[in-house]
Amino acid sequence: MKSILFRAICGFVIGIGAVLPGVSGGILAISLGVYENMMLAIGNLFHGFKKNLKYLLPLGIGGVIGILLTSNVLSLLVARYEVQLLSLFTGLVLGSLPELFAEVRLDGPKLSRKHIVAALLGLGFVLLFALGEFTTIGNAEVTELTIPGALIAGAVLSVGTIIPGISSSFILVYLGLYPVVIATIAGVLDLKLLATSGIGAVIQNLGAHFLPLVAMVGAFGLVSIIIIKFVNRMLRRHHATSYAAVIGFVLGSIALVLPNIISKITWACPLFFLAGLALSVLEFRFKERLTGQKNETSSLPTQNEE
Repeated sequence: MKSILFRAICGFVIGIGAVLPGVSGGILAISLGVYENMMLAIGNLFHGFKKNLKYLLPLGIGGVIGILLTSNVLSLLVARYEVQLLSLFTGLVLGSLPELFAEVRLDGPKLSRKHIVAALLGLGFVLLFALGEFTTIGNAEVTELTIPGALIAGAVLSVGTIIPGISSSFILVYLGLYPVVIATIAGVLDLKLLATSGIGAVIQNLGAHFLPLVAMVGAFGLVSIIIIKFVNRMLRRHHATSYAAVIGFVLGSIALVLPNIISKITWACPLFFLAGLALSVLEFRFKERLTGQKNETSSLPTQNEE
């Protein structure tokens, strides 16, 4: 029961990261220690279907709730507490680094040249997006989400959720799609509309967004299948080197949000940062009290069962 609750909470946090500007859902999944098992379960869904579904279902439910709630309150929350939220997530992500280093050291106690190169490549890859922040002017914001736009948005959301260090929201902002994507997702359960106009208005609003939502979900699923196969192969064949690249992704993702934090820093930012670090430590101890990561892994199909 604790394991199910933990995965649901993880899914909720990853869902928030999927739509919060400057945050990578993949990085948060790694920070919470569920990334690799999640990739394996999705990539081998039909090899041990019941076990994989049992593992993924709490993550999926938590993720959907996180996305819907965040989409509904995002404009208010980010407008008032953006820098505090980014500080919190920065602390949470930074606190995951010791676990990532432990994965890299599976190749040996010392870091090799290939690990350093992989980390630098990961860092450089993510910083390309930071360079784009200073040199690229975003497209004019789209006022309505069309089917082609929904397909693009679904693919972008998939990339940001699965590949650590890439913020889907950041890309969508520069494509001019972010506001309409958030509005479309929020249309699934518009809490404000529900409170003011009732369930009938919510259903009508959902109907207006139905086709773009289907297109977005379809593109997300298709691109995810393609990317996950690649990620699983890299983790299987080059485990430690892959995690070295992830460390670069993590450091790059932190560098990506630091300018926003520094430019708007308040007295509360250090407190939120420390809270993020504390949550990371508590999350690690909570995982240790569960059946253990080994048991979690054994509940999934092994690589030989692929």
